[in-house]
Amino acid sequence: MRNKYILIFILLLAGAGTWYFLRNTTTGSTDKSKTMFAVDNIEDITKIFLSNKLHGNLLLEKKNGVWYVNGKHKVHKPMMDDFLNETIKKVRVAGPVPLAARKNVIASMASLATKVEIYVNGELEKVYYVGEPTNDMTGTYMYLQDSEDPFITHIPGFNGFLSTRYTVLENEWVNRILFDYKAEDIKSVDINYPADVNSSFTVTRKNNTGDFDISAAETAPNGSMNYAAVKSYFNAFSNRAAEGFIDLSPLQIDSIIKSEPVCIISITDKSNITHKLSVYRRASSDRDHGLYDNKGNKLAADPSRFNAIMDNEKRVIVIQDIVFANIMIKYTDFFLKQAGD
Repeated sequence: MRNKYILIFILLLAGAGTWYFLRNTTTGSTDKSKTMFAVDNIEDITKIFLSNKLHGNLLLEKKNGVWYVNGKHKVHKPMMDDFLNETIKKVRVAGPVPLAARKNVIASMASLATKVEIYVNGELEKVYYVGEPTNDMTGTYMYLQDSEDPFITHIPGFNGFLSTRYTVLENEWVNRILFDYKAEDIKSVDINYPADVNSSFTVTRKNNTGDFDISAAETAPNGSMNYAAVKSYFNAFSNRAAEGFIDLSPLQIDSIIKSEPVCIISITDKSNITHKLSVYRRASSDRDHGLYDNKGNKLAADPSRFNAIMDNEKRVIVIQDIVFANIMIKYTDFFLKQAGD
């Protein structure tokens, strides 16, 4: 009988310990030296360094309130905000790694994990390693530096794994906003179609007033101008983003640059700073679906996407026609429509 009470006592003690662990890991009140992966004061984070054996290193650094990746490009703000607010701040421990899996998890993390260094106000605050997802894909193995054990982590309310949020690929972080102008901040816009000069045009603000001039080639067709459409054209240049970036060899990039652009978009702001986006045809590939004409012939060019280069950078951008359709219009699109058109 005495042994029975001892066994019950041990089970109760074990149960209490499990309850205490789970309660603390879900509320974030555990021993920070072992299980606290989250950083609460994200506004004070100044630098995040990511590295793994597969893709190398990546540095996210805040300068004058703006985040940069690898000291070269602005970070895509929506992605950075989500990373800080929805990952760095909210990651929690869901539970310990089962003993049976612990050895394999540690071995896997040694070769595949991404190291994360977080700096607060210039000082190293936290170092941890992000491993692979759990078998059910709802948790992520992580190890906090100087801790004894790896843990299964998650974000409360999110049903998925976290590994992909810690990507070391530079192109995933680079700012994708190409044009983000208020109409009143634009001085002029020039749209040039090298293969169709009569479709090219320039819209210019008159002496910082609400009036605009539009000009085209002498050989361009004549028509009654819709000045309301001309006046509203500058509103089209707010929050225009690329779909993404593609990795190409220098030879491939040079080949694109040497080809004839479909369109060249040049915007000059009120400070006389001009940015130019050169737009090129994008070849279709076997990975594309539905790129056929109505006779079943495969299209040579993607009809919904273009390659582009901003300001002569040696970086190829992919833009969508649906995003830039009301920018890449033609001179005759400003004509008043006649009955029956």
